[in-house]
Amino acid sequence: MWANFWNLRVNDRLAQWKDFRRHISDLPLDRAIVELNNLWSTAPFINYNLAPDDSKTWPDPWILLAENYWCDVAKALGIVYTIYFTSHKNIPIEIRVYYDYTDKIRYTLVWLDNGKYILNYHPYEIVNTESIEKKQLYLLYQYLITDLQLEKY
Repeated sequence: MWANFWNLRVNDRLAQWKDFRRHISDLPLDRAIVELNNLWSTAPFINYNLAPDDSKTWPDPWILLAENYWCDVAKALGIVYTIYFTSHKNIPIEIRVYYDYTDKIRYTLVWLDNGKYILNYHPYEIVNTESIEKKQLYLLYQYLITDLQLEKY
């Protein structure tokens, strides 16, 4: 049902996003997170769109979806917006930006439910805090829901 989501015209994509959020609102949290991860794993990737160190410049949900440019930061933000606007919004939600000095890779991760579910590490993969701790990543930035000011939407 969501296979062509990223190729839709803006208004159609926004309408489908609303339908998707309704859909996952009706699911148990663990199932909703799998569906959420599956959808966002299919977003077309670009190298750079949003700066990880400047959350004040990040777009609101509707502009983000309309622009349709998905770097790792934009995808993390899209995941956060999607889960926040569902019945599951009361779980702890964070964006954490890490750097792996060994592999020279930056990760913009979405921490859900205190790290029980971590998304945006690799497509279609949901990890947890244990997986991240094993990698010994260096935390660069951490954004809570209050930092993102989602309550204003």
